[in-house]
Amino acid sequence: MICDKNKCTGCFACYNVCPKSAIDMIEDENGFIYPQINQNKCIECGLCKKICPSINHLKKEEPKRCFAMYAKDSLIREKSTSGGVATIMSKLVLKDGGIVYGCSFEKNCSIKHIRVIKEEDLAMLQGSKYVHSYIGETFKQVKSDLKDDKRVLFIGTPCQIAGLRTFLKKEYNNLILVDIICHGVPSQKYLKEEVQRVCNTTNIDKVKFREQNSYGFYVIKNKKMIYSQSKDKSPYCDSFMLGLSLRDNCHSCLYATKKRVSDVTIGDFWGIEKFYPELNDSNGISLICINSEKGLNIFNEIKENRASIIEVKEEN
Repeated sequence: MICDKNKCTGCFACYNVCPKSAIDMIEDENGFIYPQINQNKCIECGLCKKICPSINHLKKEEPKRCFAMYAKDSLIREKSTSGGVATIMSKLVLKDGGIVYGCSFEKNCSIKHIRVIKEEDLAMLQGSKYVHSYIGETFKQVKSDLKDDKRVLFIGTPCQIAGLRTFLKKEYNNLILVDIICHGVPSQKYLKEEVQRVCNTTNIDKVKFREQNSYGFYVIKNKKMIYSQSKDKSPYCDSFMLGLSLRDNCHSCLYATKKRVSDVTIGDFWGIEKFYPELNDSNGISLICINSEKGLNIFNEIKENRASIIEVKEEN
C-alpha cells in the first residue's frame, strides 16, 4: 500500500502519476478499490507517495460566502438533484469552449468520471450517485486540457478534488474545482449486487436515488423505471444513510470538513425552510459555498440571468 489502507480514498492520483503504469486499482473483499504496485514495473521513483493526499495534507480554506441558489431554467432544475447549480456552471464553461469533468452512470452499473465537451452530454452528469466514482485516467486528461489553455471545470468528492490538486502539483488559473457535500461512498460492487438482487440483472441504464421530492432506490432500464423502493425500505439506502456501507476512510475524511480545498462547494440546502421559507417550493435548492477567488469569479459569471440567489448570513 502507498498509504495506510484505512486512510486511502481511492482517488486515483497515484494511478495517474505513475510513469511506468505500475499501479493497478484492485478490489478488496468488500469491493472497495485500492492501489496495488506491480513490483516488476516499479522503478521506485516515489512519485506515488509524494502526491498521495492522505500523506501530503493540503491547505484548506473556510468558505468566504455562502448562498442558496437555484436555476431560473425550470428544465435544468427539474432534471437536477437540487437546484441545478452544477449544470449552470457546466453550461457556462462549455459555452466558452471549455471542458467539464464529472460523474456519469454508465452501462452495467459502472460509475466513472467522464470528459464532456458538448452541452447535450451534460445530462449524463446530472443526479446524485451514492457510490464511489472511478477517476480512471481523467486526471491526465485534465492536465492535458489545462496545458492546451482550455478552461476546465472538475466536479467530484472532496477527496477526488484533493487528489487532483496533488497530482497537478501547481495552480492553474483556467481550472475550477467544485466539490460536493459528501456523506461518504459505498463500493460499486455493493451497488451491482443490490441491483442484481432486486432486478436479476445489472444490464440497466442507471440507478436514481432521488425521484422528484422522494429518496429511494429507483432502477431505470430503456428509459422506464423497472424497480422502485423508498429509502426507509431499501437496504442500500438504509446502510448508506447509517454509514454502514461506506469506505473506511470516509469515517475520518481529511477533506469533507468545513474547510475545503476546492474553489466551490455545492450540495442540497437542507433546512432551507427554517431560514428562507419563501424559497422552499419543493423543487430543489442548492447550497453554494465560495471558497476562493476563482470560486467567486465563476459565481459572479453565473448569477446574472441564470440563477435565483439569496446570500446566507452567518447569524442564520
